[in-house]
Amino acid sequence: MGEIILNAVSCARGAFTLRVDALRIAPGEKIAILGENGCGKTTLLQALAGLLPTKGSITCGDADWTRLSVEERAGCMAYLPQESGVLFNLSVQELIDLALTGQQPLRGGARAAVLAATEMGDFLRRPYHSLSGGEKQRAMLARVLCRRACLVLLDEPTAPLDMRHAAQVMGHLRASPAAVLAAMHDLNLAVRWFDRFLLMKQGRIIYDMRKDELEAAGLEEIYGLGLKRCNDHFVPAL
Repeated sequence: MGEIILNAVSCARGAFTLRVDALRIAPGEKIAILGENGCGKTTLLQALAGLLPTKGSITCGDADWTRLSVEERAGCMAYLPQESGVLFNLSVQELIDLALTGQQPLRGGARAAVLAATEMGDFLRRPYHSLSGGEKQRAMLARVLCRRACLVLLDEPTAPLDMRHAAQVMGHLRASPAAVLAAMHDLNLAVRWFDRFLLMKQGRIIYDMRKDELEAAGLEEIYGLGLKRCNDHFVPAL
């Protein structure tokens, strides 16, 4: 997959409008999207996933991303929404296999590494609906990560996870050759595992920063909260 380039992209959802003047996503980049609820993180992910109509230009290498068929887009991209409803009584194994139909799945050691990172290897025969909230999220992460995708879009992937499982999943994503774009609410977890940060406010990318550029002032602007940096962590300035 080549570089993904967005130019003058807009996307409307009711009264809310996402506007991205320019954005480039290089192969293998690990990018976190930060911002308050309702700032446009999910809308940006859904626009890239092809789930919302957009205006402007989105290209991937020489291809017009917006003109790819569902099958073509699914062949190079994986998307995990905030909420993943499962209507049928599927086992974890069936849930994963269903997502791989017609795709290029990971096999052998690569697949085993996903199951190890999500700790789903011993859950494959379990009914999905019998799992706890965190276990369901790990099953969905395994479902997404078992696909051979060049771009992985994740919407709050660690929100239901405990500290250990969140670290395991983030470590796996960090080592993955895929480009990862993730909406994150845990600021310090994002700082630990990502290299680049899109700071959003009211449907706009206000700042596009590398880790060494990230500072309290920019974060305060998007969160409306006083912050101070303590080593590699940001905490409220009380």
